[in-house]
Order: sequence, then C-alpha cells, then structure tokens
Amino acid sequence: MPWFFQSVRFRFGVIGLALCWLAATPAKAAHVLIVKASEAEPYTQAETALRNRLVELHHDVRSAVIKELEEKGVAAGVGNAQVVVAVGTPSARWLHKQLPANVRLVYCMVTNVENTGLLSGAESWGVTTDVTIAEQIRIISEALPRARVLGMLYRSDTPDARRGLEAIEQYLPPTWRLAAVAVNEHPSMAAAIDALIQKNVDVIWTTADQKVYDTASVRALLLAGLRGKIPVWGYSPPFVRAGALLGVGVEPRGQGAQAAEIVERLLAGQAGGADKAQPPREFQVAVNLIVAKQLGLEIPESLTRRAAYVFRPEN
Repeated sequence: MPWFFQSVRFRFGVIGLALCWLAATPAKAAHVLIVKASEAEPYTQAETALRNRLVELHHDVRSAVIKELEEKGVAAGVGNAQVVVAVGTPSARWLHKQLPANVRLVYCMVTNVENTGLLSGAESWGVTTDVTIAEQIRIISEALPRARVLGMLYRSDTPDARRGLEAIEQYLPPTWRLAAVAVNEHPSMAAAIDALIQKNVDVIWTTADQKVYDTASVRALLLAGLRGKIPVWGYSPPFVRAGALLGVGVEPRGQGAQAAEIVERLLAGQAGGADKAQPPREFQVAVNLIVAKQLGLEIPESLTRRAAYVFRPEN
C-alpha cells in the first residue's frame, strides 16, 4: 500500500480513537454537593449510590446534612458547587428556597413533589418516591381480582385535591369506581374513616399525604380495616408491616443512581421538562400474609414471589 494511504489510514484511526475517548469522558468535571435530610439509613444508601456514580464520572463530590447548611448559611455550605443534590423531602424543600440562582438543584427520596413546591418557582429536577398510580392499581388488581370499589381519604380544601382525584380515576379499570371521603368535612378522622367504611369499599388506597396521614390516623385506619374486613393499600413497607395488606416502597440505591443520571444530563445541557419530577424506575412490593390470613384473603403466589418484603405468620 502506498505510504500516502497508509498515513491517511493511520491518521483516521488516531482520530477515531480520540473521538471514542471523548465520548466516554464527561465534557467537564463539576463540583457536586449532596445534602441529606438526616443520617437515616435510606438517605445514606441513596447518597452512597449517587456518590459512587458521580465519582466514576470524575466529578468532585462532597456531602453534608441539611442541619450543617442551616448552621453555616447556604452560601458557605454550598461553596463552589455547581449542582446540589437534595436527598429527602426536608432537604429539597429548604434548598429550593435557599439556593442561589446560579446553583442547580437535583433531588431524590422526595415524596408528594407537588406539595413541596418543587414544581413552581426556581427550576429543579429529580426523582420522586411516588410509584405511578398505574403501577399501584395494576398490583392491587393482581392481588384482589374481585375488587371493584377503591376507597380513599383526602382533603378537599387543598389546591391539588380535585386534580389528584381525577388522576386516580383516570387509571382505574373501566369496571371500577372511586369512593372518596374528605376528612376535613367530618368532625374527626375517626368519623371520616367510618364514613368511608360505610361506602362498602373493596380496598382502601392510601398515599403519603402528611395532611391526611400521621401515626394516629394510620393506626385508626388499619384497625377499622381489620374490623370491617377491608384490606388497606400501604404507601410504604413500614405501613404494610404495621397492618396494611400490601403496598410499595422505593429502593434508596435506585433513587440515588437515577438522580446521578439526571445530574449528568443536566451538566451536559440535556435536562428538560421531562426531568422535573421522574417517577422511580425501581420500586419494591410489600405483602403482609398475616393480615391476609386475618382477612381471609389469598395473595397470588406470583405476587408474593416478586415481593421484596413478605411478612409471614410465625410458625
């Protein structure tokens, strides 16, 4: 082969290798600050997955707890970070109000993102702990194939209440109907629960709405469900352990990994509207076979095998 063609082939080969190297290397290393709501284990697991991925991409990563930033002041705490990742709802809510305009906010392990205010005001991007309604209804249908009436408690005096009801109705199977009771229109939570039970619902659906549910209301609902032989859908594995029939929860490491992807796209200038509040790609099913036995229900084995948490009667 003439020397000229050999030289051209060599040059193109070098250029090709250089392009491949550039494609595999982040455009520019960035300073990223991870701010956890607390040292709770789920937040730490999410932080670890997030940090590992960002370090792999050669970013400079440091971590803090929100209390540290509150004590130091946001400017001193953030320092030279270009992106701050909030891990946990309290952290995301505080940072959304406090961060300087030139620092971008990403979040994970955040529930009820609309109620936190993250979808208005300063831009933020992240992944929520809210498993899609479609996925939740699909699991309920699999576990309770004869269910036709979905009951729920809500507050009619909140701005998003009507929209939330419409979203649920949108994903219900055609043969199902929604029976909703507004807790604020009753003298007490106990009275609202009694009103819901009287609607002859087949399953009671719950969501992580702090304006509706706290420790006392969860306990009251679970006791009423057992007395009325009505299964309760729990919004977290601890809720299922406490006495709900089944429910879902997120995998913290998956939350961290998904948030890292958002950070990288944001730094590359690729983040858009679709990234504002992503649902979790990974979630875990929880099943309480103790409650199933008390209610006289048989949970399909296919669902139990898939469940990450199965609470069984003691032998």
